[in-house]
Amino acid sequence: MPANGVKRAGCACGLVPAKWTRRRIASAWKCAISRMHRLAIDALPDGAFVALEEAAFVTRGDALLRWTPHGYDARRARPRRITVDVLTPPAILAVLSAGYEPRWHPTAGH
Repeated sequence: MPANGVKRAGCACGLVPAKWTRRRIASAWKCAISRMHRLAIDALPDGAFVALEEAAFVTRGDALLRWTPHGYDARRARPRRITVDVLTPPAILAVLSAGYEPRWHPTAGH
């Protein structure tokens, strides 16, 4: 694989320059930040994404899992009694709160 590109399955061009991938991720993060809302972390269902310390985490039980483009790479205790910036849209939070169980990536563990 060339140093300036990332192989993408299903891409007709075969390679997407790495700088485009970085830009796409940065653009998505900026878009998400503009749509955040604040809620108590204790009220969030499993599968809700939050922004903490300039990273994205998903709630899972009593843990937060740090998201990366390659999967979840860190687990930490879910804080209690704080308000957080929520990345998940309210409509999706409602679905999760109603009992929808997310399908977890293998890096999320059990």
